[in-house]
Amino acid sequence: MRRNSILFLVFLTLGVLLISGCTGSGVPSTPGGPGGANKVGTLAGTVVDSDSGLKLWSGTVEIPGVAKATIKDGAFTLQNLPYGTYTLTISKEFYNKHSMQVVINAGSVSVDVKMKTSFSKAELDLLARLVHAEAKGESYKGQVAVAATVLNRLGHPEYPNTLSGIINHVVVANGRRYYQYEPVLNGSIKQPAGELAVLAVQDALAGWDPSLGATGFFAPAKVGSGSWVRTRPVTVNIGNHRFFK
Repeated sequence: MRRNSILFLVFLTLGVLLISGCTGSGVPSTPGGPGGANKVGTLAGTVVDSDSGLKLWSGTVEIPGVAKATIKDGAFTLQNLPYGTYTLTISKEFYNKHSMQVVINAGSVSVDVKMKTSFSKAELDLLARLVHAEAKGESYKGQVAVAATVLNRLGHPEYPNTLSGIINHVVVANGRRYYQYEPVLNGSIKQPAGELAVLAVQDALAGWDPSLGATGFFAPAKVGSGSWVRTRPVTVNIGNHRFFK
């Protein structure tokens, strides 16, 4: 009887230890697990273009179902994240979507993200050559604005959905062919792009838009009063160019 009583007390003690959690430890790999209970952290990050190193002006950062934020001046912050492991997704127009795993195991965690543009080198060179041909005599801001107008046409129902398609776009009306860009018609787009034009394309990709959302531009001094472009809403004037939607 005494031996049975001792065994009963041993088993009872082990049961209490198991229930109280004294026999196990560790940090979970999923949010909200026992090791991270009641602990939260902040995830801060920088987002830049992988080729130019420029900070991205906009974009979306998200941990699906948990938190979401926007990129501003190349940075973002996600707060009050329970300790655990997450998949972070970064999206930016004209860039390939980027996903990565992050572990929140401290009050403050930081990451550095490099985004790759969705355009090929040939497409970017074509855009830079167009900017050079159209605006080589303009200020740097004016060259960025020209690049931005071309990018603004992507996704617009009135224009093709590829960069090369937009630049080489020809409209046929009343039996005539109308080139969207004069350098394509006269062949000057075949000339190599200058350094400023290349940099202007990079800035436009990153999100700088001095044209204020314009989809086109023209030189008022060279366009007659009866031209259709003069009927379009003006966004801004930069140098010798007038930008419109």
